[in-house]
Amino acid sequence: MEVPGSSSTISEEQPRKQEGLSDTRTDSVKQSLISSEEWLQLHGLKSNKLTLKQILSQIGFPHCEDYVVSLGRLVASRYANGLFPRIYTTEDGRVYNLTAKSELISQYMEHLTQAVESYKQRMDWLTSNSRQIFGVILEQCITIVLDFGGMLEEELNLCRDALTMVLQEQVAHIAKFNVIWVSQEPVKWQENAVPVTAPSIAAAISWVEKLPFELASSHTSRLEALLEAGKDEVIESIYYFVVGDVPEESKELLLQQALEIPCPVCTVSFNARGQGTIAFLKDLSAKTFGRFHAFAERTECVEFPAFPIKDGDSVITWNSRKLKGKLPPGAGVREDVFLIWREMEEAGSTLAQMRRLVAETPKTSVATTDHGGQILRESSRVVILLLRCLFWGARWTELYLPQIQMLKL
Repeated sequence: MEVPGSSSTISEEQPRKQEGLSDTRTDSVKQSLISSEEWLQLHGLKSNKLTLKQILSQIGFPHCEDYVVSLGRLVASRYANGLFPRIYTTEDGRVYNLTAKSELISQYMEHLTQAVESYKQRMDWLTSNSRQIFGVILEQCITIVLDFGGMLEEELNLCRDALTMVLQEQVAHIAKFNVIWVSQEPVKWQENAVPVTAPSIAAAISWVEKLPFELASSHTSRLEALLEAGKDEVIESIYYFVVGDVPEESKELLLQQALEIPCPVCTVSFNARGQGTIAFLKDLSAKTFGRFHAFAERTECVEFPAFPIKDGDSVITWNSRKLKGKLPPGAGVREDVFLIWREMEEAGSTLAQMRRLVAETPKTSVATTDHGGQILRESSRVVILLLRCLFWGARWTELYLPQIQMLKL
């Protein structure tokens, strides 16, 4: 079956001509198209030495205690009593003596503030535009399989807008891609995945915009389209974009034949009307070692007045204004968003403890060189005098005991 606008003229040998995609912004987007786990390895608290335990080890040292057999209990050392302010950690209850100046603590507070802001920005990015609808594309070579069998006619424009955003915002920054439409027979935009170029993205958008509204296809057509996508050996992952619900007979067939699909299937649910479809797509992605994403969109397309677009605005911005929604019931929490949220909560908690520490600790009590050095010098003198007393006996004790008693520790 041919779709108006389909084309096989885009060759793999066509040179990559994406002047508009070679700037700093493009590099930033490519760096963002990674999983939350990988992103946190670069920007997380632990990798940047900003966990509470790591910070405390840089601004102080643990207050030690040991078990004394003769007493039958833990005994804490007292050598630093009054010398350093102390903080109790919420994680394990350990006590730390602080030795850093307030300036160093303030630097860590600034780093934590920046980290919290970075996590907020990442969460906003994950939950906006095409990432809100489609999740994040992590692979470099993909095929998108479009299943419009359960779509309502009034949802067609919304789907076109959603796919346009995905192609412009994410697919434009990977290496190769293809699109297959589920119909009575699989309809392929290209025979195999083609390199990403500005012309190929534009051609794919044009092809998607010309897809007609079609009633539900046969129960085998979905599997046929997925198997057809899997025949392309360069494909790393299939993105199965499902609008509406999937019939029960198709669910059973897909789950039975899931292992025949040669690569991971990442399922994307758009406007599912029943939790059964959500559960099925979760199961399918799990069986094929893919990922699951779901989004519930309003079913009406909001039209905006046709006045000139402001400088810096774009089609992506307009489409993102049309497409607003939320996670459907049964979809659960997005793991990629949860990981960033958890890191942000930890950063906020650590920052709050640092602020409380600075607020509660007198300026002079954070060990300064002069005050701490004076006490350490006096402590050293006491040790030396006591050693002399032990070595030379009663005569030295009688001589130096008044001096020891005069020292204030």
